[in-house]
Parts: sequence; structure tokens; C-alpha cells
Amino acid sequence: MKQSHKNVLKWVLYLLLLLVFYTLQTTPGLFQIMGVKPVLIVPFALCVSMFEGELGGAVIGILTGLLWDVSSGRLLGYNGLMMMAFCIVVALLVMYLMRANWLNTVLLCGAVMLVQGLLDFVFYYAMWGYSGVSAILVQVILPTALYTVLISPLMFLLVRKMAMTFNEVVRV
Repeated sequence: MKQSHKNVLKWVLYLLLLLVFYTLQTTPGLFQIMGVKPVLIVPFALCVSMFEGELGGAVIGILTGLLWDVSSGRLLGYNGLMMMAFCIVVALLVMYLMRANWLNTVLLCGAVMLVQGLLDFVFYYAMWGYSGVSAILVQVILPTALYTVLISPLMFLLVRKMAMTFNEVVRV
């Protein structure tokens, strides 16, 4: 199979997996533990960025962020821009400073979820002076970030397998 056909098939599969993870993530009650659900699409997008570079990371980041905006009821584009930036940074870090492995995936996913969660907390809750906002941080944002980080090695293994199947050169 020609490399151009492999690239098209690879990206179709990435997009289908993104939609599958989005559907699983937004299914009520699925993967829910004590009222907390993981954000499945974030580690998937970060892992794709690790193996597909900054352009692929930007594209998957924007799509991931827009899907996240739709499901979370946030201003459309808020998470889209943040995820695009995060995915580009992750791709560049893996290209120049880090290796694509499960430990770095956990660390990068943790950093992204923490930064995004804290920015979300500041802009949507703390800034407006609601009472009891610290409970949102402690009972929702941080557990969601932790749960998401815990599933990130599984996403890494899936995306690495796809990258090894479709790419001529894999960043490992």
C-alpha cells in the first residue's frame, strides 16, 4: 500500500477513534466512579501529538477541544484553542526533548489536565466569587484530572501500535 493511502487510512482511524472515545466519554454513567468520569479524548489527542508531530497535533487538538467544548457547555473554542496549544507543545517536546513513552505520557497528561483544570476553575468559578468553589476544585476538577491521567498509558499503547503500523518512522 502506498504511503499516501496509509496516511489517509491512519487519519480516518484516528478520527473514528476520537469520535468513539467522545461517545464513550459522554455516555451517562459509563466509566463513572464516585461521580467522576475521565476525559478520554485528552490523553488520546496528546498521544496522537506525540507520534504525529506539531501539525497533526494541532489538528487533533482543535478537534478534541471543540468536542470537549460541546460536551462541557463551555464557550465554543475555549478548549479548542487550549488543546491545540497543548498538543503542539507536547509534539515539540517529544520531537526535541523527550521520548514517546508511557511515563512521559502520564507526566504530560497530568500537566495538561492540571493546567486546563486550574484555568477552567479560575475563569468559570473563582473569578465570579461563588461561595464554596473550593469544593468544585477538590471534588470534581482534581479527581477528573487524576482519573484521566490513570487511563493515559492505555491510550499511549493504542496510539503507539497505530503509529508503528502506519508510519515509516516512529518516535520512540
